[in-house]
Amino acid sequence: GNSFVWNTRYDGAEKLEGMIFWSSSFSGAKSVPGSYSVSLLINGEEKVKKFDILADPRSESSIEDMQKQFDFVNEVNQTVDHAHKAIKKVRNITTKLTDFVKQNETDSTATKLVDQAKEIKENLINVEKTLYQTQNRSNQDPLNFPIRLTNKLGHLNRLITMDDFPLTNQDIEVKEVLTFKVEKAMELYNKLMQNDVAIFNTNFKNEKRNYPIIE
Repeated sequence: GNSFVWNTRYDGAEKLEGMIFWSSSFSGAKSVPGSYSVSLLINGEEKVKKFDILADPRSESSIEDMQKQFDFVNEVNQTVDHAHKAIKKVRNITTKLTDFVKQNETDSTATKLVDQAKEIKENLINVEKTLYQTQNRSNQDPLNFPIRLTNKLGHLNRLITMDDFPLTNQDIEVKEVLTFKVEKAMELYNKLMQNDVAIFNTNFKNEKRNYPIIE
């Protein structure tokens, strides 16, 4: 069958437009050397082709080490991807909340909703700030502002994928600590979405406000 050198990559983590990171990689993991097959469905008929992915002969790592790196990178990217998708949602909701406050801040009958909107917005922005350095506006900004969790994970992935040496215990420990912190931030995000935003929407509907519901 056909053979390919070990450079095929999987999908990485999503980066939102305008995001700026320091020394990071969110590219997908390289496929582990081994035997694979690809299938193509044409006019109801499936064509299957087998092929091999070969290890770089200069590599000093075993296939087992490469598999560990593959799993490591994919797990980091999955964590980052979930966080960045949450940030996308946060930005959409905070924009709507900002507009709502602007349009209703002087309406005394909307005081309760306005206060709720302000609190939810502040809490959601704090979640984003935990995950990503929101002060970054140019490629020089990471030199002045501390990097946040997804940047730290991306930097770890960059260091790991610069070569194919075996993972160290320190690599694994750092990943676990950072992943735990991201998961805690995501727990708060989910709580805000499931509780605070849901309550705001219910109150909003009850008062029959002529404004899009926050989703």
